[in-house]
Amino acid sequence: KSQELIEFSMGSGYQYDIYFSLENGLTGYSERDNWELAFSTSVDDNNIRINSGSGVTLFEVSSDIADWDEIISIPSDAIQLRNSNEEWESGAFVVNASGELNYGWGNYNPDTQIIEGSKIYIINYGGQSKKIRINSLDNGVFNFTFSNLDGSSELTTSVNTLDYLNKKFIYYSLTNLEIVNREPDSNDWDIVFTKYETDLNAENSQGELFYIVTGALSNSNLVYQYDGFLDVNPENSSIVNNAVYTISSIGWDWKEFGGGGYTIVPNRAYFILNQIENKIYKIFFESFSGGSSGNCSFFIEQTTYDSTSFPEITNNIINIYPNPSQG
Repeated sequence: KSQELIEFSMGSGYQYDIYFSLENGLTGYSERDNWELAFSTSVDDNNIRINSGSGVTLFEVSSDIADWDEIISIPSDAIQLRNSNEEWESGAFVVNASGELNYGWGNYNPDTQIIEGSKIYIINYGGQSKKIRINSLDNGVFNFTFSNLDGSSELTTSVNTLDYLNKKFIYYSLTNLEIVNREPDSNDWDIVFTKYETDLNAENSQGELFYIVTGALSNSNLVYQYDGFLDVNPENSSIVNNAVYTISSIGWDWKEFGGGGYTIVPNRAYFILNQIENKIYKIFFESFSGGSSGNCSFFIEQTTYDSTSFPEITNNIINIYPNPSQG
């Protein structure tokens, strides 16, 4: 099928997140820095992500929730926690879950089937530092408390994710003390162009080097990066067999900075399956202007694909809820 040029702007300083659907085009245009916490709406997890692209940082400062009043600063042994760029389900609050009954920020109580908070954190955002604890997750409702480090301005509030099951996340602004409904329905986007934190040295042994980048994250779609002549498409079997669900498969490194501006990496395309995995789309980038305007463009085309000729694709994930269970 013919190629279509998609042009959009993230705004000066990358002010907006841009949501894109392979089948329906641009579907969302959301302010990027009007939230600090993102609560998963999935009934299968207790995941909470932070807005790392806007400089939000999170530190675990105690594994005893009874220490709340004693926490007045970041101790020297505080553990910095970061979102995973492999999967949406591993946000900063849950990346160090220890298994058994521990789910990162809390422990699962088999008797009540409630996840009960067990840790205290300090979260930094917009020049502020707050201490925060997640008190519980009970039937889709996250209850949490945050305050200034000296304990003043303490507030306990809740987010009912059951009201937003059609979304991937529902967001909260600690700055404005409000729930922020900012993303399209889960079925209405495949790629979000945004800012996020990544380890630039992840693929070498030179030590961690975390940096905020601008790029594209997928909605857990299967993605295959193809390096070769753009007018030649690989076999469908090669695409399907080598595609991965890693959300940062497209990522940020399809562009390079030099000579005062950005250039697009030549001869690189991405083949992306739609969410029901019966179509393959090819995209390759055409331009990227940087933070002065946030303008970006890419070409997209639907490629020939007969999904019936391949075994059913699955990411081999079985979710059991509640987990753990009593029987």
